[in-house]
Amino acid sequence: MSSGFNGINQFGNLTTQNGVKLKFEDFDKDGDGKISAEEYNQVLEETKLDSVEFSSVDGNSDKTISEEEFSTWERKLEMQAAVNDMAGTISTDFSGELASYIPQLTSELKDFINEFYNNYTGDPANMLESFKEELAVKYEELKTNIIENDPTTIANNVKSGVLDSIYSNLTTTTLNTKGEVTNEAIGENAAYALLTLLEAEADNFIKNYNGNNLAADLEAHLKDYMNQTDAQKMEGATAAYQKAVQSFGTYIDSSEFKNLKNVAKEFLMEAITKGITIQLAGTNIKTEAAITSALSKFTDATSLKEAMQNVIDSLSDVSLKDQTVATQNAADNAEADSKFSTIKGSEYQVDPLLINYSEIPGYNDGTQYSTKGKSGAEGRIQEQARETLESDTLKLQIKEQIMTMLEEAGVPFEKIENVFENVYNNTINETLDEITIRKTNHKWIKRRMTFASNQDVKTIVDNFITKFNTNIEKAIDEMNASNKDMDLINIDYSAAGKDENGNPIEIDGVDLNTLVKKEGTTIKFTFNENYYDGVADTMITNLKPQFMSLAMAYCEANGVEFDSKVFGTIFDNAKEVGINAGTKDGHFVATFNPKTVINSFQEEFTKNLTTWLEKEKSEAEKS
Repeated sequence: MSSGFNGINQFGNLTTQNGVKLKFEDFDKDGDGKISAEEYNQVLEETKLDSVEFSSVDGNSDKTISEEEFSTWERKLEMQAAVNDMAGTISTDFSGELASYIPQLTSELKDFINEFYNNYTGDPANMLESFKEELAVKYEELKTNIIENDPTTIANNVKSGVLDSIYSNLTTTTLNTKGEVTNEAIGENAAYALLTLLEAEADNFIKNYNGNNLAADLEAHLKDYMNQTDAQKMEGATAAYQKAVQSFGTYIDSSEFKNLKNVAKEFLMEAITKGITIQLAGTNIKTEAAITSALSKFTDATSLKEAMQNVIDSLSDVSLKDQTVATQNAADNAEADSKFSTIKGSEYQVDPLLINYSEIPGYNDGTQYSTKGKSGAEGRIQEQARETLESDTLKLQIKEQIMTMLEEAGVPFEKIENVFENVYNNTINETLDEITIRKTNHKWIKRRMTFASNQDVKTIVDNFITKFNTNIEKAIDEMNASNKDMDLINIDYSAAGKDENGNPIEIDGVDLNTLVKKEGTTIKFTFNENYYDGVADTMITNLKPQFMSLAMAYCEANGVEFDSKVFGTIFDNAKEVGINAGTKDGHFVATFNPKTVINSFQEEFTKNLTTWLEKEKSEAEKS
């Protein structure tokens, strides 16, 4: 492969080492107006010029060079010099793998000089400038043609197009014709991080590709690569390995030990093919040589079987996409935390005097919530009060005050958005729980008429704002108290109430997230108990990426290496606890409480993850 463009020397040279440019008269020794072969060779020998054969200049092959032929030579030498002046540009444009095209380009530029000269009909005095103008155009044409037809360039263009398509898909929430979410967008930072990993895998895929539809096959491969876990990618290889091991029986003698190593090698080679890095015997398995080195350290079948089983057990059950999103989210949160850590909760209480109460129906005119009807007055009042407290007329005013204060501190509202939502919803529940029922006289009791204390709009709204300020202050201070704690208040629980396509889950026509917000809301059912178990499973599974980010940040803050396998086990066990706690079977009527599902799950998850983390810290300190 050429190291660069070395220039064109097709037409020789007329400039001596002393910088003197030879003229026609310098060659025409006898002054007869013609240059013979003897005169030509004599001058070249005297001046030590590296020039072309006489026949190359003798255009009509009459054994002499006329003044016109000499002039043609001079013109072509000038054009050759113009080409050679582009040596730096050409070497840069055709570097790396494209350097192999330099001989082809050189040949085409030589042909262009002759082609231009033969077709030029303008003023000879302007020939060189005209040539330079057309040379620039011709060079770009030749370069474009070569590059566009280069297999590597074609593959890179396909790769760029596929990666752009995937990036667009990752960062765009899409809907189907029914308005249902078919793809939930991830953040741009996470998408960029994921694309970096996908590009490396794309290069590996292209290198070994033998098909005839690279774009479609590459996109399908990358989507599969990022959405499947390592354990899923290795399912076939794992099954083949375990089947082979079982065929050996419990005891593997020395003659079969070699076969066991071959089976292990096949598994490890498949991991390399799938782009999965595995560690065996202290060696990172990335090449066949590494496999040979690692396997050579085993001298008996028992230790090799045990080591290989550990490899299989340690295969990640978290997809590359989820892992990357969780890692990036943890990094983004850490950056936001650095600004947020100096904030005091008391500084982010809303000012009641800045609330425009005229926008809240019934606040200024002494309106009380209606309690008319038989029984259930508390429930009716709570529903009316909830509607007022959840309305944008109050919530947006409170939110805008906090957003303004955060902006002044240089902290994005997104940092506290989930905290705000959770505090706001919890405060609604606390406020409504304080509404108490009082019965009046005997006549009303017979009619089962009741009413509630503190039932006027103004009292309930004022109580809510007071409680919200207390709760938001506490939440912010707890977040900043220690970066070694898990701040569950920052979880976006709205993700729980969506199905696998990102669409809201509805139960009896009510959005599940509405039920999650309401403390103690219980649904009674007499059939299809498995359906509610499935809903509970979906709810918790939807929260997995957030709890993974939380666990990763928790581990990092405490100096413990995050283990995706341990995380997966703890998460699944806690999910089972949440499902069992929130879905209860009865003799005649069963119940489902979505709030209990979430609370029980996160309590179990936090307890078990903390136990594991403390154990890891203790063992690290001992070592």
